[in-house]
Order: sequence, then C-alpha cells, then structure tokens
Amino acid sequence: MSLMVPTQLKINGPLSAALPDQAHADAEDLGGQRLRHVYIETMGCQMNVYDTERMLEALGKAGYVPTDSAELADLAIVNTCSVRDKVEHKVASLLGVWKRLKEFNPDLVLGMAGCVAQQEGDKLLAKMPHLDLVVGPDQLSELPQLVEARRQDQQRLAATQFVRRQDYEFPMPEAPEDGRATAMVTVMKGCNKICSFCIVPFTRGREVSKPSAQVLDEVRMLANHGVREVTLLGQNVNSYGKDRNLPGAPGELDFAELIHQVAEIEGVARIRFTTSHPMDCTDALIDAFASCGKLMPFFHLPIQSGSPKVLEGMRRAHGVDDYLAKIERLRRQAPQVALSTDLIVGFPGETEADFEMTLDLIQKVRYATLYSFIYSTRPGTRAADLPDNVPMAEKKRRINELQRVQDAITAEWMQSFAQRELLVLFEGPSRLQQAGPQSKLAEVRDLRGLQVMGRTPENIKVNVASDDLSAALTWKGRLGRVRITTVGQHSLQGELLGWAE
Repeated sequence: MSLMVPTQLKINGPLSAALPDQAHADAEDLGGQRLRHVYIETMGCQMNVYDTERMLEALGKAGYVPTDSAELADLAIVNTCSVRDKVEHKVASLLGVWKRLKEFNPDLVLGMAGCVAQQEGDKLLAKMPHLDLVVGPDQLSELPQLVEARRQDQQRLAATQFVRRQDYEFPMPEAPEDGRATAMVTVMKGCNKICSFCIVPFTRGREVSKPSAQVLDEVRMLANHGVREVTLLGQNVNSYGKDRNLPGAPGELDFAELIHQVAEIEGVARIRFTTSHPMDCTDALIDAFASCGKLMPFFHLPIQSGSPKVLEGMRRAHGVDDYLAKIERLRRQAPQVALSTDLIVGFPGETEADFEMTLDLIQKVRYATLYSFIYSTRPGTRAADLPDNVPMAEKKRRINELQRVQDAITAEWMQSFAQRELLVLFEGPSRLQQAGPQSKLAEVRDLRGLQVMGRTPENIKVNVASDDLSAALTWKGRLGRVRITTVGQHSLQGELLGWAE
C-alpha cells in the first residue's frame, strides 16, 4: 500500500468554502455503504514511515480507504516524532488546523500516534479537547478497535501501554501491490542505551528483536512482489538478536549473520540498514561490507560529538578513539564505503574547544554526508536536568560553521562521481514529475523533460532523462549502467548506457 503524500491545507474565509459540498455524501461503495477515508501525515524517521504503512494496512481491513487530503478524511492521524522540539510545535499547529475540519464533519476522528503520543499520553487529551485518540507505537495493531470504540462510546482514548518484551509480536506486512522497487523491513524496535539527550528509549521501549525467521519470510514476500532493495530498520540494528540470545533460549542470528541470510534470498539485489550505535558495531558487521556483495557501501554511524568530554556527558558509552578504530578497520576492509553520521552542537557544557574537536573529527573521517542538529532539551531525559548554558546565538554559529566545513567535504566527494559509470537501481519518476503547475520545480521539469530517479550504491539520487514515457515506466526495479554527466549539491544527473541484467 503506497504512502499518501501530505498536502498543505490553506484556508481563506469560512472552512466550508474550502471543502467540496458533496465530499462525504458521494463517498459510497457499490453496496450503498458509505466508505470511510483515512489520512495520515507522517513526521520523523523511517520507522515512522514503516509504522504508517502498518496503520494503513490495519485500517484497510476495517474498511478505511486512504486519501491524500485531510479535508476528505473521516479519520485523520498525525504520526509524530519527539526527537526535536521543533517537530512537536508543528504537530500542535497541524492539529489546530484539523480542529476546524470538525466544523464541517462532526464525525471526524482526530488521532495522534508515534513518539509524542507515547511520551505525553493522556496529557494530550487534556491539552487538546479536539483530539480524540492517542496511540503509542506498541498499540498500532489495536488502532481499528480503538477508533471504533471512540465512535461507539464517544469516549476519548489514550492507549500508550508498552507490551512486555516477551509478549510483543511484530505485525506481518501485507504484500505490496504498487510495484515498488525498494522497501523497509523493521528487524527490531526500542533501544537500551539511554543516552542522556535521547527520548527514544522512553517512547519506543526496550530492545525487542523480530525473530530472524519472520524477517526472512518478510523479505521473501517482498522479493516475490518485485522489491529489489530492502532496508533493515531499527533504533539500533547493531544489537539485533542480543535480547534473544539469552541463557536457556534457542540461539538467534546476530545482525551480521542476518545480513548474510537476507543476501541469500532470490530477487534481492541490494541491502541497506539504519541506524547504528558504535558500541555495538562488531568486526563481523564491518567485515560484511567486504564479504557481502549485496550490502551497499553506505554506512550511517552516529557519533554525536568529537569531544570525549561531551560524549561522556551524553552517556554514549564509547570514546572518540574507539569510534575512529572502527572507522580505520572499515576503511581497511572496505575502502569504498561512504560514511555518514549524526552530530549535535550546543550540548550542555560544550565549550569552543569541544566544538573544535568535532570539526577536527569530520575533517579526519571525511564523511560523505552528515545530519547536524542544535541541542534542544527533551523532557524526561537525563540531560534535561543539566543547565542549557550554550546561548542560542552561539549554537547557531557553531552549526553554521559545522555545515560549512561539511558542505565542502561533501562537494569534493560528489565531484568524484563526475563522468563515472555507475550502477543505478531505478525507483520511478523523479519528484520533478510530481510537482504541481505552480511549483518552482515545475519550471525545472519543463526545462529538463521526463526524468526517472534511481540511486547509486552509495545512496545518491540520480536523475536520468527519457523521451519515451512508456519505456521509462518499465525502468522501475531495474539496474542500469549510467554515466554521470552533471554533479549537483546532493544529487546527480546521467545518461543510461544500458542494462546490467
């Protein structure tokens, strides 16, 4: 089931004027029963994207049909992220807009899922009288029953209990029918690390690994339906299987072994994974980049800071030297692997000297890309009790400097692909083809014409022009040999030379 693209709701004047009069009156199936429509807006990480698909599947069995418009929905859910406070502000703003939709459709049920829902629970119902339903990540399989209970009993509900680890069951996704070339597979949930700045262990719970047999069955199902690339997901995939390899319990695969097993599945051409913790990054996992040809040469390995003192305050349980030793082994075993990381600036107590250590780190490692964030206090974390003593102006200066240094490194790395011939897995039309007529992207599309998007082994987007729409539609899921003709800031353009298979 494909994910709906969120739309911006722009209202000038009365809300009813912005909505079609017959929107709900016309929503009937062939049996005369009115269909119900669900709209989900997803914020945050790939785990949330995966969870949204599972929600749509569960609601589909209960008779809900996805819509790409909140205005036409009978059930509207925002799937939230609480890693940064900026996202929480966006959630509150969005629900304020949706509140007005109830003036037009009193039967509309408004729900919140994801990490903010888990973190705040029933307090959200007190803060937002228009919110009907709060659902945590462990309760998603119960979503249809919870929605129906709200409709029948008119009771606003908060379901945010964690399921005991030994009782947790991972849902088996439905077979995709949209012809997708890539798919995500959750292999575990939760995190046991309790970093001082991170809310994830409190919103996703403790680590639970999906049984390897179930992971492999899911990948086989996806491959049988045309998926060529799978991304193995978890808050800390490196620790996969540890919770199942307990005394007296049957042995399970570790993460490196799981990758090799996935690579044996017919039809799978590429494997990726995210995200990792350096402490659990084993030699076997590093060596898999050299020994497993289907494991793509891109490794996201967050470090968060280049300062040993700051890492200690973050409770990262590893040092800079430990991290660099793993990078050195990776470069020795598989020098082709491109690296990315996460970095936080302005953590409580971070001095200019600490920040300079972070700049030295990125110069030393030469990351292909990185994700950088200004520290923001997350309620409930250990760091929330520390004085946030780095002024915001200084935080902004540091992140701008960090990004300036990294942009130069990324630009140098991107230029290394100029005029090279690369293997690209095509995923479908580029986002230029989806741009509306008023979008600036539409101007670029008109200039460049029809383009198909794919990715290199290093996970870089490549757009390739085609003058034949019917032929281009057959590219999805195929590996093509592409010569790179233009290097952009974060993407490439090229010409198709032929097919690799």
